[in-house]
Amino acid sequence: MSTNLSKQKRDDLLSKISAIRAFIAAAPQNENTGSLLTYLSNLEKDVDSKKYGLVFEEHQEAIDTVLAEHTPVLTEEKPLLIDNGGEMNFLLEGDNLAALRLLEKTHRGRIDLIYIDPPYNTGNKDFVYDDCFVDAQDTFRHSKWLSFMSKRLELAKHLLSERGVIFISIDDREQAGLKLLCDSIFDESCFVADVSWQRTYSTRNDSKGIVSEVEHILVYSNKPDWNPNKLPRTEEMNAKYKNPDNDVALWRTDNAYAPGASTHQGMVYAIQHPFTGKMLYPSNGSCWRYQQDDMLEIMRGWCAYELKDLYDEKKRAAVCGVPEDEVRQGVQAIVLSEPLEVSAAKAQAVYDKGPWPRFFFTKGGKGGIARKTYLDNVGGKLPTNFWPFADVGHTDEAKKEIGKILGDLTAFSTPKPVRLMERVITVASQPDSIILDFFAGSGTTGHAVLAHNAANTDSRRKFILCTNNENNICRNVTYERIKRVIEREGYAASLKYYRIDYVPINEQLYYEYADQLLRHIRELVELENGVNFIENAEIAIVLTDEELADFIARPEAFAKCHTLYLGHDILPTGKQDAAIKERGIRINIIPDYYYRELEG
Repeated sequence: MSTNLSKQKRDDLLSKISAIRAFIAAAPQNENTGSLLTYLSNLEKDVDSKKYGLVFEEHQEAIDTVLAEHTPVLTEEKPLLIDNGGEMNFLLEGDNLAALRLLEKTHRGRIDLIYIDPPYNTGNKDFVYDDCFVDAQDTFRHSKWLSFMSKRLELAKHLLSERGVIFISIDDREQAGLKLLCDSIFDESCFVADVSWQRTYSTRNDSKGIVSEVEHILVYSNKPDWNPNKLPRTEEMNAKYKNPDNDVALWRTDNAYAPGASTHQGMVYAIQHPFTGKMLYPSNGSCWRYQQDDMLEIMRGWCAYELKDLYDEKKRAAVCGVPEDEVRQGVQAIVLSEPLEVSAAKAQAVYDKGPWPRFFFTKGGKGGIARKTYLDNVGGKLPTNFWPFADVGHTDEAKKEIGKILGDLTAFSTPKPVRLMERVITVASQPDSIILDFFAGSGTTGHAVLAHNAANTDSRRKFILCTNNENNICRNVTYERIKRVIEREGYAASLKYYRIDYVPINEQLYYEYADQLLRHIRELVELENGVNFIENAEIAIVLTDEELADFIARPEAFAKCHTLYLGHDILPTGKQDAAIKERGIRINIIPDYYYRELEG
């Protein structure tokens, strides 16, 4: 048995701390002894904390200070509204930590798919922390990155639905640390895969050492045992399916046996070959795939069969891998009812004319038993953890895509190809899913959602994108790309553009800034419900008693409205309530947590 040296050292240190505590506790008590005892308790807690996992220095960001003294709100850039029917999507401009705080209010437990492509922390000034680029000489480069990521991933986990899953792109530099961080946040049992994306279509001759062809995509689910959707079948896969016997559908040859002979002994027996008369048994350790009565009916599609006891316990015991005295008794064989010559003639007629029964005989009827698997029944292709560029695109393809849309190949340096994102969407979301990307960058995720909806008539997927506006990226790249894609492709889709602002709350009582918060509730309601109140007579929002009275008093608005979003503290009068019910208007109460959580 191995000795845990670290535990020995830890226990020794805890013993010394306990002895010091006992000494201090026995001494005359004053303010200093109380402080020392508190210090020792904190020290003991640190010593006895997590024994295994990722260790990094926690760092404070500038946004942490901002959020400590302010609450984030959303302000719509109304001139940037894209109203082209379809689903309403959202683009949030601002720090994604603040965006995630807001999404906790509107989308907690509602996001089916999160994809993010965070900065890779290459050391080449691709990662900004506290408004400064982090370079290779920064002693705490990795800790800063992990601290930065941990805050955002903790919030992201809260957003995932029961069926939710997160995909995180990363390269070799931070993959190991990110894997341990995600194991801690999402739980190791929820790890799904480390997908290798083949990002390049040709290797570089100037590379030293082992050439890097792939990037990682770490995948974690919100709950264990998550399963991906299947991928569409390829022509190459379908080419294996034939129809040599004039059956009703294409099929391929499959195994007639299944594992589990010892636990399914009633499905281990002989079937007599109609052409050769030989008794056929499953291979050792296997059993027939169907129950005996089903197999008997199938074999009668060839010729006449019946059940008969062959007293073959020794053979069946060998197949089952059990002693002869433990094999199941009374299991009969499926044997020919008529002489072999008659049976063979009937079976040959079936073989020549077709279609053959579900279980057939190979090698022109002279071989063993095989089973048909029909193309219509097999479904799609299971995704693997290797995604080649031929299937999902590469980095050059991605640069050309955005260059073609924006007319500038240098508009964004590290985009992902649309085909890569379409693969993620296909395997990890449902037709009604909300998809979030809070490192939206060039907007590939939004582009892919639009393309996927257009290509699949049952798809009503919606996206939420978040990115900062460093070098005007949000306005000039992310938004502009989505806008042009919708216009050029004629996609039925709409987009709202929100800017993240801040309301100061430090040293203020709630009532002192409540009116400011009230001015931004409309945006939260729109975000949560995927709606647009602007120039939309069918829905309305009322946040005060005065607004409710004014709304009911305006016939042109009141008559067309079918859904009213009502402030949580508004209590309509009896007359107002009757008027609303008479019009058949549905009431949605704006949740009080919009206000309550913003208080602190």
